[in-house]
Amino acid sequence: MKSVATTLGVIVVLAISVMLAVMYTGVFNVATAWQDPALVRWVLVTTRESSIERRARDVQAPNLEGAARLENGFRGYREMCAICHGTPGGKPSPLAKGLNPEPPDLSEEAEHMSAAELFWVTKNGIRMTGMPAWGPSHNDEELWDIVAFVKALPEISPAEYRALDRRLPPGHGDGGHDNGSPHHGEEEDKPHGH
Repeated sequence: MKSVATTLGVIVVLAISVMLAVMYTGVFNVATAWQDPALVRWVLVTTRESSIERRARDVQAPNLEGAARLENGFRGYREMCAICHGTPGGKPSPLAKGLNPEPPDLSEEAEHMSAAELFWVTKNGIRMTGMPAWGPSHNDEELWDIVAFVKALPEISPAEYRALDRRLPPGHGDGGHDNGSPHHGEEEDKPHGH
């Protein structure tokens, strides 16, 4: 019994020593341009997915059907999500290119994540990814609207997205800020601000 306790003590001391060495030597590269090794990436992705799945278990999704919900969700997506996650058929924004990990394509994530998981992430954010928590600034109904739109994204073509963009005015307290996506009747390739 004494040798087991000694072995565990040695392991704990070594683990703490390695952790402190990583923290204070600067050996760990925090630059977003750095690509983590495959094992580190796997550990981080698995941890993130397991955490989201566990915390979203108790979230009950409301009915996500209806044109008004989708239109409101589109407005929220355009103003808060598109800058990082992109639009159907669109190119990644300069902001998205500079994030590590790279923001996922939500039309793909919508097929793999439940509505409850998407809601949990939208409301709470994900640390050290650039994904903010929208819960402090938006009510649950607004966030469910966005989730409804994200769940519909796999079926929305680039032309349908642009049609929504031209037809629907800003919403969700955007104040008319342009996030780089064309709207208010602008053509897709028309330069902004000139």
